[in-house]
Amino acid sequence: MKVLQTQPAERVLWEVIDGPLEWIGTQIRFELKQEDDFAIVLFSHEGWKEPVEFMHHCSTKWATFLMSLKKLVETGTGEPAPHDVKISNWH
Repeated sequence: MKVLQTQPAERVLWEVIDGPLEWIGTQIRFELKQEDDFAIVLFSHEGWKEPVEFMHHCSTKWATFLMSLKKLVETGTGEPAPHDVKISNWH
């Protein structure tokens, strides 16, 4: 990943420069905001050249990682790989 932008408590933006071929050139964005006592994370993985099956897999897998992050922040223990939810033969 190449860090394109960071704004503490607001945004992190990465560009994928290595990894799965379908990911190269895409951007991963975390937008953060506060609502009352809640921290809201708006996540997106943008710029896919076409909506291939792997994109749908990654969308679901990102959700499992974000839920692990939520659990880590709230309880002190997350569920990162390799103990996360297996959803397909892709890793």
